[in-house]
Amino acid sequence: MSTVTVRSESGDFKLLYEPGVTLLDVLRSESFDIAAPCGGQGKCGKCAVTLISSDGKRERVNACQILASDVGDRVVIAPDSASGGEIQLSGALISGAGGLRGYAAALDIGTTTLAVRIVDRASGETLASASAWNAQAPYGADVISRIKHASRPEGLDKLTALARNQARELIITACGDAGIAQGEIDEILCCGNTTMEHIFAGISPESLGRAPYTPATYFTGGEALRDEAFPNAAIRLAPCVSGFVGGDTVAAVHATGMAGKSGVRLLMDIGTNGELVLGGKDGLISCSVACGPAFEGAEISCGMRSVPGAISAVRFAQGEFWYVVIGGGYPKGICGTGIVDALAEMLRAGVVDGTGRLLEPDELPKGLRETVSVNKKGNVSFTVAPGVKLRAADIRKLQLAKAAVRAGVDLLMERAGVTAGDIDEVCLAGGFGTRLNIKSAAAIGLIPPELADKTRAVGNAALDGVHLALCEPDGAEKLLAIRERCEYMELAGSAEFSDAFVDAMAFHDEDD
Repeated sequence: MSTVTVRSESGDFKLLYEPGVTLLDVLRSESFDIAAPCGGQGKCGKCAVTLISSDGKRERVNACQILASDVGDRVVIAPDSASGGEIQLSGALISGAGGLRGYAAALDIGTTTLAVRIVDRASGETLASASAWNAQAPYGADVISRIKHASRPEGLDKLTALARNQARELIITACGDAGIAQGEIDEILCCGNTTMEHIFAGISPESLGRAPYTPATYFTGGEALRDEAFPNAAIRLAPCVSGFVGGDTVAAVHATGMAGKSGVRLLMDIGTNGELVLGGKDGLISCSVACGPAFEGAEISCGMRSVPGAISAVRFAQGEFWYVVIGGGYPKGICGTGIVDALAEMLRAGVVDGTGRLLEPDELPKGLRETVSVNKKGNVSFTVAPGVKLRAADIRKLQLAKAAVRAGVDLLMERAGVTAGDIDEVCLAGGFGTRLNIKSAAAIGLIPPELADKTRAVGNAALDGVHLALCEPDGAEKLLAIRERCEYMELAGSAEFSDAFVDAMAFHDEDD
C-alpha cells in the first residue's frame, strides 16, 4: 500500500491506496465529496483538483484521469464540499384519512437527493423532515452512470450500502427531531426511479441499461426489507410502471389526484430523466425521456448545483443582463433554473437565434457585443456574470434536453388525441420544477407556451405521494391501481420520437 497527501479545510491527510486505482477512487473511498457527473469517464471536468509540488508549482488535473501513483509526492488540494443548498421537501398538505395509528417514514430516493419525512399516520402531520444530496453522486449524475457502476465487481454492493446507510441516517435524524423512538416507526415507504429502487433493494439494475430495458422487478408484490435500526418497521418500495417510469412517478400521480379527476392533466417531473404522465380518470399514458444532467447544472462548463453561490435567475432589462445569486455575493457558477432563464433571455435579446446558434459579436447590436466573446479556437461564449460563461456547447446541451422533454409531451398528446388547448392543468414536480420560472420554460419551448398560464409547481410530489399512502388504509392498493392503469409509451428507438425530437429542437417565438 502507498499513500497520497490530501489537503482540505480540515487539514492534511495521508490516504492509503492500492496500485492501479485513480485519484478519484482514493478520494471517494475517504468520503471526499468530489462531483463526477459523467461517472469518471473524463467528460465533464467536474472532478478537477489541484496538485502542488514541493517547489510550489500548481497543476490542475481531472481526478478520474490520473492514477494515484502518478501524483507522486505532490499534495492534492481537495475542493470545497459540493453539498449544501436547499433540497425540496415541501409539498401538499396531507390529512389523515381512515383512523390509522402510529408513526411511519416517507422516503424519496432521488438520483440527486434523498428526502425523508416522519409522519403521524392518524393526523397526516409531518413531525420532522431531513434531506441530503445523494451520496452516490460521485458515481455519476444520471441513472446510466449508476447502472454502469452497479455492473462492476462489488459496484452494486457499494451503491446499495451508500443508499441504505444514508437513508438510515436521515430517518434516525428525523426521528430525533420529532422526539420519537426509532422502534416506534412501523413502516417505511420508499419511492424513486426504477434504477434507484433496484439499487436500494440490492437488485442489479443491469437489465435497465440495455434494450428492451426491462426491470428485474416492478415492486408490485409488497415484499418488505428490514433494518435492525427500525426493528418494527416494514420497508417497502412503491410500484414502478416501467424501466424508466418508477415508483416516484406513481407516487406523484397519487399526490396530484389526477388519476381520479375528470379532464386532462399533465404531470412533468424533469431532472436527469424526464418522467411525463398525461390523462385523468379515463386513463393515463406515461413516457420517459433522457434529459442528461444539464437541468441539474452538471456537464455545463460553469454549471453547478442549486447551492449558495449559484446564479439561479437571469433577466434582460434596459439593454442589460441581470442575475440573482443564491445567498448573495460573488457568483461561483450557474444552476439549472439560471441556465433556463439565461437561455430564454438570450433568445429574447437576440443573442441566440431560433436554431440555437450563439451569435458572434459582430452579428450583435453594439450594446450587446461585449456579452459575447470568441477564443483563439473560435469557440463562442456568453458572459452571464464575471467569471461565469455559457458556451455554445452548453446551449446545445440544454437545447437537446428541452427537445427531448417537449418531444415526449407532444407524443403523449398525439397518443391521447388531445391538443395543448385540451389540457386543464400542468403540474411541475420536483426541486427543479418547483424553482423553474414558468415563463422561461415556455419561452424556450420546454412546455407549450399556451400552457404557461395553466402550469403550477407541486413541490416534492413523489414524497407527498408516499406520505399520503402511509395515511390511508388502502394506500398501497391505490399506488398499485395507478401503476396498473398507467399505459407506458416506449420512446427508445422510436422513429416517431426521432421526428418529434428534431421538430422540438428549434426555438420559436412565443406568439407563433
